[in-house]
Amino acid sequence: MKRLPVALCCLLATLAARAGEGFHAESFHARNCTGCHDTSVYTRPDRRVNSLPRLESQVRMCDANLGIKLLDDEIEALVDYLNRNFYKLAR
Repeated sequence: MKRLPVALCCLLATLAARAGEGFHAESFHARNCTGCHDTSVYTRPDRRVNSLPRLESQVRMCDANLGIKLLDDEIEALVDYLNRNFYKLAR
């Protein structure tokens, strides 16, 4: 029973540290996404992504494939970055 408070403290410390770091979608993209593909996949005529829900789904799939486990707000920031800079999909 005494281990539960210790585990909770560790979890909270980890979450607080991660939140304090801040998430920078552009640098995350440069470090992680372009290792698998270049940006031409976002703008090619036959791209698979043609809506914001599909873009979010694709980002979640890449996150799962890489095993990164992004938080929902980080996924939202990455989707926003990709849409603003490449896809330009209607909101």
